[in-house]
Amino acid sequence: MKIALLLSMLGVLGGVPATHGATTQIERLTLDQALEMAERRHPRLAEARAQVEAASGRAQQAGAFPNPEAILGAQQIPIQDYPVPDRQYLAGFGQALPLGNRLAKARQTELLEREVRLRGLEVVHRQLRKRVHGSFATALHQESAFQAQGRITAGLASAVAVSKARLDAGDVIPQDLARAEIELARAELELRRSESLRKLGLIALAAAVGDPDLEVKSVEGSLEVAFEVPTLDSLAANLSAQPELQAAEAEVRASSARVDLAKAERIPDVKVEALYHRLEVSGQDTFDLGLSIPLPLFNRNEGRIREARAEALAAEARVRNTANELGLNLRESHAALTASLDSLRILRTQILPRADAVLKSAELRYASGDSSLTDVLPVRREWAAAHLSYLEALREVMQSWAEVSGFLGQAAGR
Repeated sequence: MKIALLLSMLGVLGGVPATHGATTQIERLTLDQALEMAERRHPRLAEARAQVEAASGRAQQAGAFPNPEAILGAQQIPIQDYPVPDRQYLAGFGQALPLGNRLAKARQTELLEREVRLRGLEVVHRQLRKRVHGSFATALHQESAFQAQGRITAGLASAVAVSKARLDAGDVIPQDLARAEIELARAELELRRSESLRKLGLIALAAAVGDPDLEVKSVEGSLEVAFEVPTLDSLAANLSAQPELQAAEAEVRASSARVDLAKAERIPDVKVEALYHRLEVSGQDTFDLGLSIPLPLFNRNEGRIREARAEALAAEARVRNTANELGLNLRESHAALTASLDSLRILRTQILPRADAVLKSAELRYASGDSSLTDVLPVRREWAAAHLSYLEALREVMQSWAEVSGFLGQAAGR
């Protein structure tokens, strides 16, 4: 399966980022730079990594043997002044002995919990990359749309200037000039709206990167992509490697380990005590040895076992549901990419060339005096709408590719 994703990301950071207080300014941001910044700055990744570290600490602690207890005491100490047969002093230690291999099972459970957190980190990583891809595509689309709208406005301004000159020469009527000025005013309003959307797109991109203090001046890249769309069967073969499914399967293993641990906890710990006695009057030394065994008459940990078994069943159901959701998402994403590519091909090969030819012909007829401005303005509007639709189609292709590429693995999806 050959994948060639060609994104013309030629921009670089505009020198050393200038900082003003807590705000970081970047003149031009590329997709690769946005992804790299999200890796370093996004708080969701920091949270997921911290959860992995916390799970590692729990796994380390779970296998620790309980500490012994030091015992010091004295017996037959008089409360009032009367003779005592023989005061006793004692010293020793007590040690709890976990049975049923509980420590090993507790550690194994926490190690599997750590695996769940690691898989969760992979899920967060994939979701974050998809969000950055989508936000960058939107920002790049708004940037391109703003530039296209600027060219449309400049063309209408030129048409107004031509109409004024022809009005002075007596070739057009004042109503034609008024229509041209109305079209120019509409284009200027659309240009301001496009500029506003462009700024909102850059703000959304900074949020996707995970740095609210990042001020992106512009994005650098191309919406044009060229690649071979992988077949649905080839993508479906990679479903088992998806981090969401692997996280769900890791949860099943952890749930099974929690069931084993709950069963092991039915066996109470045995406590051993060894005490040294010193008789004050006779000076004799004695040694006591005790064994404390809790009797599991009222608490056999049945509720905890029941809970663990139910959670294991729920985890198995989540695996099936996750597989279903991934399969549905794959089919929808693949269909969306195929449809958006078809729309893009029609726009590029059929609609845009014809719109350019029709506009050129209309402008030539108007310049030669064979048609009125009323004939040219609708053609120009249709031409502008076709080019803006083409940019929107490019954005949809880029976002659809970000969804589909996630099923190819991290290397291909980048």
